[in-house]
Amino acid sequence: MTDHSPIEGRPQGPFSNLRRRIYLTYTHFGLRTILFRLITFPLRFTPLERRMRLRTHARDQEVRRAVSWYREHGRPVDVVIPSYRDAAHVQTLVHSIRATVRKGMARVIVADDASGEEHLAALRAIAGIDVLVESDRNSGFAANANRGVAASDPERDVVVLNSDVEALPSWLECLQYGARGHERGAGIVGAQLQYPDGRIQFGGTVRNRDQPEWFDHRYRFKPHGWGPAEAPSPALAVTGACMYVRREVIERIGAFDERYAMAYEDVDWCLRAWQAGIRVLYFPSAQLVHHESLTRGSEQGERELGSQRAFWERWSDFFDARSAALAAGAPERLRIVYVTEDTGVGGGHRDIFEHLNRLAARGHEVALYTLGEPPQWFALRVPVHSFEDYEALGDALAEVDAIKVATWWMTAAAVWRASIPRGIPVYFVQDIETSYYPDHERARHAVLDSYRPEFRYMTISSWNRERLRELDLDAELIAPGIDLETFRPRPDVRRREDMVLALGRTNPLKNLPLTLAAWRSLNEPRPELCLFGIEPELEQRGVRYVESPSDEQVNELFCQATVFIQTSVHEGFALPPLEAMATGAAVVCTDAHGNRDFCVDGVNCLMPEPTPAAVGAALARLLGDRELRARLGSAGVQTAQQYAWERRIDALEEFFQRVAAAGRMAVAGELAPALGAASR
Repeated sequence: MTDHSPIEGRPQGPFSNLRRRIYLTYTHFGLRTILFRLITFPLRFTPLERRMRLRTHARDQEVRRAVSWYREHGRPVDVVIPSYRDAAHVQTLVHSIRATVRKGMARVIVADDASGEEHLAALRAIAGIDVLVESDRNSGFAANANRGVAASDPERDVVVLNSDVEALPSWLECLQYGARGHERGAGIVGAQLQYPDGRIQFGGTVRNRDQPEWFDHRYRFKPHGWGPAEAPSPALAVTGACMYVRREVIERIGAFDERYAMAYEDVDWCLRAWQAGIRVLYFPSAQLVHHESLTRGSEQGERELGSQRAFWERWSDFFDARSAALAAGAPERLRIVYVTEDTGVGGGHRDIFEHLNRLAARGHEVALYTLGEPPQWFALRVPVHSFEDYEALGDALAEVDAIKVATWWMTAAAVWRASIPRGIPVYFVQDIETSYYPDHERARHAVLDSYRPEFRYMTISSWNRERLRELDLDAELIAPGIDLETFRPRPDVRRREDMVLALGRTNPLKNLPLTLAAWRSLNEPRPELCLFGIEPELEQRGVRYVESPSDEQVNELFCQATVFIQTSVHEGFALPPLEAMATGAAVVCTDAHGNRDFCVDGVNCLMPEPTPAAVGAALARLLGDRELRARLGSAGVQTAQQYAWERRIDALEEFFQRVAAAGRMAVAGELAPALGAASR
């Protein structure tokens, strides 16, 4: 009705929604973070907050958590190192393993791929190799790795490492914690791999945008410590250069497919795991150095091209023939699921619920999956499925062939995970949510990490779309609509000469203090200031507050107001000024980024600088100029007509039909070199 953000419409005080906030903190950051915040909470209101660096880095906390868990629960593993004429690199790797792993916790198995006697002799001379598997036939990485896996202890998990890798401290503790302590059901876990200069070499496997027959590494070439790459997340696949594999995974899906003579075997193994209901996890707290291409060339030879053909013979339908249609004979009728964190009062939820109702009215099968309950404030006429947490939600969503729509950064991981085995993931970006966390760098990084390249994107404003383009992501512009039967001029309602109307919210982005300061700067006798919303405690001397008005009541307030004012610092779109325009009200608003699509200074509104003097002057100008108010109001009505819901749903439906027709998961990502790595 009034706002745009999925988190808005809820009280924003320091102790509001405490139970939910504790749950989300535990889910995303762990028990240690909760305890740390409880102990240090009083210091956050003092200058010591910055000096003590209370907002610690995500990886530091995750490593401490992993090491602590491993101390109590750690179990021995077998480390399999496929080798081919690379004894010097094997020696470096083995020495790094022995230097970073507690004695008795890792047995090193080196599988040689017919390197010849000279190289075998060099391998035999390396201290720290427990088992050397020899072969007289060169078979490629997959077959050679399988020889090493076959020699492993059937009671142990296996770690496959490229010979050109160097282990860094705590790598094994973090990998095993990622597999057995951190994420339920993570059967294959990959580390963050770095170039020798510290830049990121691997942060999860993505499909190459420009050469979709190849795969590449997410976050490749980003600097060491790149914040968005520091969060654990489900991955399409992890590279065979470092894979922690639980023993039960091998027993269930088998080892590497030996049809892949070179490349693709790692992606294939991970996809088979996903199909078997086993998760693949990128766990960046585990870090190793990877001297990429030391053991293989950069040319695409016949063995690699043969692997490519074999891979796409098996997996092309998995990627490129996904269906969201209700029936083969009716491809225009789609199955679509939106996912929200809750269902509280807010403009973002209103936009989503309008999508659902109006898509259902056009014959599509739509549903809402949420951690909330069915909304009481909105007449939502589609099935609502409520879940206790994102784990349960993601598990249920994974069983559905549908277009699956994330609507908020915390919903993105569940939607993405549920879309790997089936369905098509879409991200509805209603705002670049980093703006909600000006003092929480880790949260901003988590938001950016949620913008995965596998999603298809839609967003509500050109400003959002430009910010996504800066992240190398393309988005369809699907602006919110207005119910013009509700928000309309009311000839039976008298427009007053002395009433300033504003949204009454304490959310800092709304910048209500600027509105109040501008109103107070007006000459006496000042016009009435009327606020509306869900925070009646904002009522004060000279200020009237209308609590939780219905849409019709809001429309009546717009029709009564001499001027509607909104002074937000930032909005993903800013619906209230557009709703006010639809009624013919004169509007004063500051530049809030998302409102640039429809606000034109001097044409359909006044857009002063965000200072009390400038905003106050704009208010005074409109209050004293009835003709200017009428001109802006008339232009505002014409502007609002462009946002009629039927036009918006036409664009939305066309977008979803294109997404369904494409039927592909991942055509965006980091730009890759010619050899886009299904490789290690």
